[in-house]
Amino acid sequence: MGAEGAKNWLTLDRSSTFPVARGLKTLLEENIDPLVKFIPSNMNLVSVGVGNGEKEQVLLKGLIRKNSAESPASARRHLLRYYPIDVNDQFVEMALENVRDLPLEKMGIVSLIEDLPLLKKYLHPPLLFCILGNTFCNYEPDSILNLVCENLESGDLFLFDAHILPSSDDEEALWSAKRSIVGAYASRENALFNMYPLLQHGMVPEDFDFELLLSSVESKVAGQLYRTKKTLYILKDTSFEVGSRAVAFKEGDSIRMGFTYKYTFDQLKTYLEARGFEILKAILNREGTNTIILAKKKN
Repeated sequence: MGAEGAKNWLTLDRSSTFPVARGLKTLLEENIDPLVKFIPSNMNLVSVGVGNGEKEQVLLKGLIRKNSAESPASARRHLLRYYPIDVNDQFVEMALENVRDLPLEKMGIVSLIEDLPLLKKYLHPPLLFCILGNTFCNYEPDSILNLVCENLESGDLFLFDAHILPSSDDEEALWSAKRSIVGAYASRENALFNMYPLLQHGMVPEDFDFELLLSSVESKVAGQLYRTKKTLYILKDTSFEVGSRAVAFKEGDSIRMGFTYKYTFDQLKTYLEARGFEILKAILNREGTNTIILAKKKN
């Protein structure tokens, strides 16, 4: 959550073995102009889990270009508002620094996405509500879509991206995609990123086994989904201080960690439809493994 946490995430993001968020940024860069055609010129951008804000910088530049081309005079008078939100204050600072030279009104917020109902009074509508960098897939689908839907007002839009499984009846192609996902999430770089909170207290990588599985999960809405399952197995007795508390682990203990859902594009469409959203624009890469979706709440 601090400076070291931000540094560790950026190190992972730049790793050749973990191209998940980087591939989504490339997809956004390649499709920014056709995407912003579907976004009204008066939208203010709020991005939850903003990271270092590179993706949002791409989006904001596209929106500013569109505004200037449509009505140069009014674009100079009316500045778009930008609200980068993250639980890590270092990322909020980076996100603000990345758009320092853009003509925007900016307010960074250190907060959780679950605080959105409390944050709304600080946000000026209409809002383009963004969850980028595959962050959407790190939540239970029903809870995240319900949260977003409940907090979108008339005129607001929802933009998110996702690293997905290809929609294919080809079992070999599906197996290859799943193997690639396991390879990325089970990589040493990702393992070290997940171990870091314990490594900073004196443990070493040899004190753990890191296991990554891709498990099937049955969904009432969209059928069979896949979800990563991460576990750290403790290989030796150890203890350390965290503030005023003593934390102890015994050999054989295990720590279950966060997950990431892997949908197909059709499953995402099914979920959005079931939870009251209408898709305005959807972008897929050629391989069908990355998508960006712009949606609104149905009337």
